[in-house]
Amino acid sequence: MPSFSTPLSGLNANSQELSVISNNLANLNTVGYKSDVANFQDLFYQQIGTNGAGDPVQVGVGTKIGAISGKFTQGSIESTGVPTDVAIQGDGFFALVKNGVQEFTRAGNLSVGANGSLITSDGGLIQGFQAVNGVINPSQTLGAVSIPTGLTSPPNPTSKVALTLNLDSGTAIAPSPASQQTGTGIARLPYSGRAAC
Repeated sequence: MPSFSTPLSGLNANSQELSVISNNLANLNTVGYKSDVANFQDLFYQQIGTNGAGDPVQVGVGTKIGAISGKFTQGSIESTGVPTDVAIQGDGFFALVKNGVQEFTRAGNLSVGANGSLITSDGGLIQGFQAVNGVINPSQTLGAVSIPTGLTSPPNPTSKVALTLNLDSGTAIAPSPASQQTGTGIARLPYSGRAAC
């Protein structure tokens, strides 16, 4: 009977592996999908006797799929043009809460819900840490990430500018006209080389 069951176990295991490969191909364009790998393992061995040294003589009885594990390697990041779409570079997951249960995903096709919460395509609430004065404390409790509707950041005037440039020492510089505030103008100073303002 093992002559039928042993090769049949190999056919069944390879059939299951083909199903895993087919699922990987079917999800080729699914956002955040990570491929799976079928891992084979031996079935127990049947002892049919011992040899002259007393060592057991065993015959394998086939194989099976021991586990199907996900490959969490970095995929390609593509631009979508949607401002709420995000991606994770390297390791990590987005934490979310769906129906009161915490879940994790790498799919970054997000949108803003009616109340301003950042949500996944299946309605999960993206979780994050609240920044206080621009500082994030990772020891605090996770909470829903919210982007209030109509929130704008008021513009701030530029307060500081740094320039590094080269001036042509051979170019004549005319004196500047008199200032509208006070003074008689800026006198021409001989200079050659590099200036930093």
